[in-house]
This record gives sequence, structure tokens and C-alpha cells, in this order.
Amino acid sequence: MKDLKVPGKTVIGLTGPIASGKSLALGLFIKEGALGLSADAVSASLLTEPACYNRILGKFSPGKILTNGKLDKKKLAAEVFGSPAKRKWLEALLHPRILGRIHSLITSSQKKIAVVETPLLFEAGLEECFTFTVCLSAPARTLAARALERGWSRAEYGKRVKAQLPAAEKYRRAGVVLENAGRPRELGEKIKFICGFLKGLEKGKKR
Repeated sequence: MKDLKVPGKTVIGLTGPIASGKSLALGLFIKEGALGLSADAVSASLLTEPACYNRILGKFSPGKILTNGKLDKKKLAAEVFGSPAKRKWLEALLHPRILGRIHSLITSSQKKIAVVETPLLFEAGLEECFTFTVCLSAPARTLAARALERGWSRAEYGKRVKAQLPAAEKYRRAGVVLENAGRPRELGEKIKFICGFLKGLEKGKKR
């Protein structure tokens, strides 16, 4: 498995339960000057590349995953979340490619801090790929309410939650746990502190 650590850089793995605010946190890290990358966005771009697209079409029934001749990510997600075997197959296809693409983007960037939003970080066993991991947390009721506000049904939310590690296990495994049950500004202050601390360490090395 490809290591995402790059000499002279801090590479943070950002994760958390569904609706914990990962995208918000990534944006706040970017605001503080970090390179922000989304594993899901990289995955989405790889799905349309012939090497992956053709293999997926060979594995799944086109009628179940295509809409107007194009790969429908929602349909594909419904297929894999409904079958552990299919999900494992897709992850085996995509994960090495995703890590390779992300490593290349981190290496080519001039930024000293890189943050990679990775929803299934612990499920995929990627802890050792990063300098350290940050996991967002919030009470279970808050997480469920946010998911339903996004238009998810309770059944869909429940299925997605069951496909991941329990939130408590994610918190236990994380290097840093950031509570995100309040306002975005409060999370922003915590992220500003982390980035300021890391920048301070970098300055100390140069002295």
C-alpha cells in the first residue's frame, strides 16, 4: 500500500462519521493555507477513466449503474453498499489508484501541510499512510439530523452507517479528535490552532 508521507511535509488524514462535517473542515484547512484533497473527488475522476470504467462495466450490469449511457455514481453506490463482496472488489480496484494520484498531487505541491479527506480511512486500514489522523465528532443525534437534512432517508442513512466502523471506534483510533457539534467558527478556531502549531514547528526546524 502506497505511503502518502512526503519528506518535509505534514500529511493529515481527515475523517469522521457520516455528516460530521468533513467537507467543511477540509475547506477550513485550505483557508489556513494547507493543500486540501478529497479522496472521493479523486475517486470520482478515476471512475470516468477508461482503465477503471471498462472494468466496472465488465463487473456490474450496465442497466443497474448507467443513466443515459453514463456511469451513475448514486446507482453504483447503491450496488456496492448493498453487497460487501462488490464493495470489496471496487475498493481493490480504486484504492491503489486513488493513493497513487493523491501522492503525486502532494509531491508536486509547494505547500508544507496537506490534508486528505478520507471517509473510509480506518475501514481501509490507511492510518499508517499519514503523518497523523484527525477525526471529527458529534453526538449521534446531531449526525443523524444532519444526514436527514441533506435529503437522505432514514433507511439509506442506516445502511451507510452500518457499512462503516462505529463512530466510537473511529474516535478511538484517531490521532486527534475534533468535536464539531457547534458553529463552523468554533471548528475553524480548532483547525487554525492545529495549522499554527504545525507552522511553528516548521519555523523551529529552520532556525
